[in-house]
Amino acid sequence: MNDLTDEDIARAVRTVAAMEASRDALAARVAALRTATAPGDLAERDRCGNAMAEADARILLESIDVLDRLGMTAAAMACTHVAQAEGILPAR
Repeated sequence: MNDLTDEDIARAVRTVAAMEASRDALAARVAALRTATAPGDLAERDRCGNAMAEADARILLESIDVLDRLGMTAAAMACTHVAQAEGILPAR
């Protein structure tokens, strides 16, 4: 583990938590528009869905970095495997 301070760890966890909260807000908006039929609502649902997918990828990549910095190698490797399987990272 790199010599991380408690403050470094808290900052890393807060960053991922904030990313997850933002993603959850997008998911709630997509769910609210699940039965939309108006063109504007459909476009909003698509936009939020795409943003949610991008947020998922960013969260996964950030999690890999944070877990690795925390010395949680197995968890970082598991997340890396998921990212590779989803095409977010190239397969090795």
